[in-house]
Amino acid sequence: MTFDFDSEVDKFGINSVKWEFQFDADHNATFGDHAHPKHGDERLLPMWVADMDFRCPPPVVEAVVARAQRGVFGYCMPTDSYYEAVISWFARRYGRSIERDWIVTTPGVVPAVNLLIQTFTQPGDKVLIQRPVYHPFTNSIENNGREMVSNSLVLQNGLSPRRRGSRYQMDFDDLAAKVADPALKMAVLCSPHNPVARVWSAEELTRFGEICLDNDVLVIADEIHCDLLYKDVTFTSFANISERFAQNSIVCTAASKTFNIAGLKLSNIIILDEEMRIQFSET
Repeated sequence: MTFDFDSEVDKFGINSVKWEFQFDADHNATFGDHAHPKHGDERLLPMWVADMDFRCPPPVVEAVVARAQRGVFGYCMPTDSYYEAVISWFARRYGRSIERDWIVTTPGVVPAVNLLIQTFTQPGDKVLIQRPVYHPFTNSIENNGREMVSNSLVLQNGLSPRRRGSRYQMDFDDLAAKVADPALKMAVLCSPHNPVARVWSAEELTRFGEICLDNDVLVIADEIHCDLLYKDVTFTSFANISERFAQNSIVCTAASKTFNIAGLKLSNIIILDEEMRIQFSET
């Protein structure tokens, strides 16, 4: 199926967070007048949020329109076909077998990360992230009364396979030292990594997973960008590395980045362990 990536799309007048959201002089969040970009200059490109400027694929638009024409917008549950689509997608694209019972839907990955922190850690516990990283992770940790610990990525020269330049690497010695702290209960893995664009190799994921497993640290894998890859790049889901990793991790995914439907507010949280799944669902 081909797609039109050339036609310009009118991005104003829809309360676009990316294009119209702004702060006033008192730092209060407001929206613009729906006629001009928030920066006041159409030449400026807002690159601060992962929101594409292409139209959604026609089948997505058609499905949304057909549902809207029913004229009923009350409470609803995911359909059988929804679960089948999620399961089929990961089986076809990544060779991962997912059972329906493992999928817990939430209104977004960020709300899910907050709930996971509340469910599987206690106030005062430490949660590890790998800076520079998606800033809501820090907010989710600190707003819930936990302590953020950074296993900062290291920028090394001459490692980029695409061009001469630098590439971010994990600092495994630092990781091992920090997860050895008994107060550190959880590690958030961003894979592919936002914003440094690293698609972690199976070898890197294995080292990360073994260190966390050896120290009884639960891994939360945010894999929301897994479909946005160059043709010659292979994505490996953290849970696909081994059954042990699958049991010691919770994978967060969504169709929002892939099909530009973040405004529909739906994500899939994949939890193999039944007891953990029940705990999370009851939070």
